[in-house]
Amino acid sequence: MSKEMMAVLVFGLIAAVAIVMLVRERRGIAERKAARGGREVDVGSLIAFGSAAGQGEKTHD
Repeated sequence: MSKEMMAVLVFGLIAAVAIVMLVRERRGIAERKAARGGREVDVGSLIAFGSAAGQGEKTHD
């Protein structure tokens, strides 16, 4: 096997792994969003307001 063919195979393997990881991450994001009832939760809100931000209750009157 030539060096060029080996380089093509290695590049193809890296690209395939990257695509699989992207698909898995997108699927994980969709599952987490579905678990929250379809709502997006801002990370900054979680830091400032704690878990109440994830429940949609940023302020308590």
